Amino acid sequence: MNELVERALSSLELMRDIYVYGDTDEESAAAATKLRQAGYLNVSELKGGLPAWKAFGYPVDTVVTATVF
Repeated sequence: MNELVERALSSLELMRDIYVYGDTDEESAAAATKLRQAGYLNVSELKGGLPAWKAFGYPVDTVVTATVF
C-alpha cells in the first residue's frame, strides 16, 4: 500500500480503468481513495476481493517471478 501511488504513476495512464481489491473492503476503499487523490479518474473497488472477481468468471492475469539462487 505504501508504494501504490508511486508505482501506479510510473506505469499507468491517469485515464486507465483500474479495479482495486484487497484483503478487506476497507483496504480496497483506502487504496482507491489514494489513487483518486493522485489523479486517477476511473477507479473501481471490487467488493469481496479476488474471490468475488473469479466467482463472476472475470479474467485474471498473473505475474510470475523467479528467484535466482
